[in-house]
Amino acid sequence: MEISLLRAMPPDALLARLPEFLVTNIRDPAVAASTRDRVDRCLTDWPPSAGPAILAYLNTLGEAPQLYHAEPHCRQVSRVWSLDVLPDPVLEGVAHLRAALEAGPTVVLCNHLSYVDTTAADHVLAAHGHADLADRLATVAGPKVYADLLRRFAAAGLNTLPAPQSTRLEHTAHLGPRELARLARASVEAGNEALQAGFALQLYPEGSRTRTGHLGPFLRGVHRYLATPGLRIVPAAIAGTQHVFPVDATHIVPGPVRLAFGPPLDVASLGGPKDALAAVHGAVASLLPPALKPAPDTPPIR
Repeated sequence: MEISLLRAMPPDALLARLPEFLVTNIRDPAVAASTRDRVDRCLTDWPPSAGPAILAYLNTLGEAPQLYHAEPHCRQVSRVWSLDVLPDPVLEGVAHLRAALEAGPTVVLCNHLSYVDTTAADHVLAAHGHADLADRLATVAGPKVYADLLRRFAAAGLNTLPAPQSTRLEHTAHLGPRELARLARASVEAGNEALQAGFALQLYPEGSRTRTGHLGPFLRGVHRYLATPGLRIVPAAIAGTQHVFPVDATHIVPGPVRLAFGPPLDVASLGGPKDALAAVHGAVASLLPPALKPAPDTPPIR
């Protein structure tokens, strides 16, 4: 289904096609069948208002640089979809995330392997009894997250904040400098508002999914999200998603994932946002398995 079809689609038609649509790309037939049944059971319990609410949300999601709160029905489906696709998830160091949020404004900086990273992080936390923390994650997302209907529906089950793609990334479309600056400024302002409202702002500071499998340098401009007074940064590392949905893949291969959090770092004590960003690169690298660690001589910032 193309996004352009949403505006002309009746809500009942969307819900009727949803279970099959959400399993089309799952390679394992048994997992696809089980997931389809789980989604079907979700839909039978929804009120008549669910279809129009989802349709209205999808039609506007990602159009403005603002925090989009997860659509409740989409969040439910996202967590049900993840049960068989991401089995036996591993969670480490969650106490660090909880302690940071209890202390004040918190940013999570994580490596980026796959389009399913954010869905996987939400699933791992919820599956281990920390749905309250998953509900407080708000992820800064590039425009490709909203570019097709499958990714847009996945984003609808999460709290997301659109941001323009950096022009430092050669494989992305470039914006004019004024438009890029305007959108980037609006995204940073919305991120600060989310932090003040008690959300943990999650960023992938490499700027895009790694093309080598190794942790790459962090984009220098990410420091703009780290200027909130009293901010703490929680380093995070995800692994396994590179096998579930690799870069340039068209099918999802079910498999386990691991999410780990490290001790929070105080931005002020590290000398400010720019120095903190460089320090966190090493902290994220320390949480990764050897195959995902930075290649030798990788600079922390570019």
